[in-house]
Amino acid sequence: MKTTLFDLIWKLKRALEKEGHAEINLQKFTEDGEYRRSILLKADSSQFQFSAGIKAIYPDLLKDEALDLTKEIDLQQAEADNYPDYPEATAATAASVETVAAEKSVSGMGKPVVIALLLLLLGGFGYLFTALQSSVNESPVNEVAVQPQSHPSPQPVPPLISQSTSTVAPVVSNVAVSVPAGTPAVEAMSEVAQPQQIETLFRLHGSNTIGETLAPELLKAFLKAEGSEDAKLMATDVAVENELLFSLPGSEQSSRIEIHAHGSSTGFKGLDQGVADLAMASRRIKDKEVEKLQSRFGNLRSRGTEHIIGMDGLAVIVNPENPLNDLSTAQLAALFSGQVKNWSAFGGGDMPVRIYARDANSGTWDSFKSMVLKKHGVELSSDAARIESSIELSDLVSKERGAIGFIGLPYILRAKALAVSDEEKAQPIYPTSFTISTEDYPLVRRLYMYEPASVDTASVLHRFVSFALSEAGQDVVKKAGFISQNISQNRPALSADLPPTYRRLTQNAERLSLNFRFNSSTTILDNKAQRDLDRVVRFFEDNPAQNVILIGFSDSIGEPEANQRLSLLRAQAVEQALFARGINVKQVQGMGEAVPIASNLTRAGRQRNRRVEIWVRSDIGLAQLQ
Repeated sequence: MKTTLFDLIWKLKRALEKEGHAEINLQKFTEDGEYRRSILLKADSSQFQFSAGIKAIYPDLLKDEALDLTKEIDLQQAEADNYPDYPEATAATAASVETVAAEKSVSGMGKPVVIALLLLLLGGFGYLFTALQSSVNESPVNEVAVQPQSHPSPQPVPPLISQSTSTVAPVVSNVAVSVPAGTPAVEAMSEVAQPQQIETLFRLHGSNTIGETLAPELLKAFLKAEGSEDAKLMATDVAVENELLFSLPGSEQSSRIEIHAHGSSTGFKGLDQGVADLAMASRRIKDKEVEKLQSRFGNLRSRGTEHIIGMDGLAVIVNPENPLNDLSTAQLAALFSGQVKNWSAFGGGDMPVRIYARDANSGTWDSFKSMVLKKHGVELSSDAARIESSIELSDLVSKERGAIGFIGLPYILRAKALAVSDEEKAQPIYPTSFTISTEDYPLVRRLYMYEPASVDTASVLHRFVSFALSEAGQDVVKKAGFISQNISQNRPALSADLPPTYRRLTQNAERLSLNFRFNSSTTILDNKAQRDLDRVVRFFEDNPAQNVILIGFSDSIGEPEANQRLSLLRAQAVEQALFARGINVKQVQGMGEAVPIASNLTRAGRQRNRRVEIWVRSDIGLAQLQ
């Protein structure tokens, strides 16, 4: 199996940052040898080993010059090569490190110091190997495994959130921390290695997409804001069941937060069975789930219980030499199902289609399957190559002319991203953080957390949810590779095919990175839109002297005149909500079913078309129009 130097470096960056290292400048890391070594020297390597594959690349990392990111590493060949083992490798490579040190005017430190530096560097490479093993699916780095003690078959237990008092009730579990044999300083850790009482603060169950990466990162940042400095994500002996161990200020007892990420439906089942306190979902709660849980947890579709914590979008990528620039979701379904086997069918040249897809355990795969394959009633071709690593998939597509794949937005790298339309005659839209945050891009979904109404608003669980929705929490969402709901502004390129009225209204204006959307057949803002009003207020507090333009749209169901009136009423509803918050609106326009961004043939498409866009124009821009 081959990989690239870039692949390994990217995973090292992600692993170090997840362990608390300050954000690493990837470009500087690849180009500046001194910066690179300074980072590796800080790696805590006491509990890690490194493999032949990592031994094969460490000479590159020691170099002063910029790294060759396209260099391929044959992992099987590296394993077969007879590299010296750690720490025996120290003597063999000390001379090269001494040379580097001399070039940096540190030769006077002496050989003992040089060897000490080398040991730290080799430990950094060991850390890299561990990062490769634990970061393949962008999952958090596993630390010392946590082994639950033997118990009888698990039975449902009462929820941590008491329905009578709405407070977090302490639940104590015995957890044994397992330290691998031969680990340095085992004697010093003997006290930790003994079974100890750990208070369970609360339990998150549900979506794999949220639970594997996003929720742990949000929890770590939240706990740090609460004063905890030692939060560690620990793996259990069950896949996608992790727990965060930490201690709170002023408490001598350790605490834990349970994170089980077996899928969205398991979050609602966990609430029902009393084994979860917060449900994570990459889809909206279903009617039957609302009805089943309402008597105990309140209406989980209300603003106070349904929380959108971020956005997720997929990029469809092809080889850079592929002449196609856009495809519809129907065409994507035909390609990925194997119904279309040659690019010439869509004007892409006479070359066979080579399909790459993420593995079955990937949340990215779940999203693509739902938004493309299931939508058009097809299944993934049996000829598709299933790839575990996002970076590896992107790299393979970039090297093969007929290749196509799908990937999370941060992993486009050298491949070419296609614009995607919801139907063949709709406007194709490129995946960017802006088009995903506005939900204009077709392959986008909301990420939810559902908080029972019985949760006390003074509890730590509610404070965590509030943090996830805050500006600081949304910064964490962005850093974790998802799309933040913090507002930005952009001046998009407008097609000449758009209605003249729309082009006139938006001339010299910039669009905010959100759309207001509504409950079906109403002028009532949905839950996300109601929270976005507060974000808009903060935006205008930071950006005064902006004139607001609201443009409403509808789906195409019904008479055009009625749709035009409804779109105007929706824009006016947003105007009134902003006015009540002290923001004056300069212009309001309803444009009915014009400018659809999604198919009106599907429920999800109609929902996306029912929107109000918010544009801003400075006083200077307004004067130029007059």
